[in-house]
Amino acid sequence: MNRIVRASAFWLAAILLLTVAACGGAANAKPTPPTIHYGEDICEFCGMITSEERHAAAYVSDDGHGHIFDDIGDMVQLHLKEPGNVVAFFVHDYQDGVWIRAETAHYVRSDELTTPMFSGLAAFASSEHAEALADELQGQVLSFDEVLTHYQGMASIGMEEEAEHDAHDP
Repeated sequence: MNRIVRASAFWLAAILLLTVAACGGAANAKPTPPTIHYGEDICEFCGMITSEERHAAAYVSDDGHGHIFDDIGDMVQLHLKEPGNVVAFFVHDYQDGVWIRAETAHYVRSDELTTPMFSGLAAFASSEHAEALADELQGQVLSFDEVLTHYQGMASIGMEEEAEHDAHDP
């Protein structure tokens, strides 16, 4: 009987240990981008259908929800408007379409670059590829923080213009 109790205790401890390890592993899991159904899924910022992989972007919030955008600029604008708790930002490498972390990407900003919502932004995993496209399109290479700063500046200008317009209204 004592042997049965020990064996049961052993298996109970083993199951408990595996359960705790599995739960702890999930909490520490690396965030992954949401799956986008191109031609079907709607951009959360502009409401347009997300159709071009190389321009699509996403972020994952701390509740695990994936937020999908048809343009990098739309992702940044919604994040600045409604910051929330973002776990990870994702963009596609402009060259090969692979998801990369937005925080480590190299961005090209150019008025010559046609994007779904006219942000003129393309993301690259490689700084060399970003530099090459920037040279070709007379653009500039930016970090993710610089992209955020660019859009924060645009928002400030927009608010100033709106305030100025309101001041002149009778």
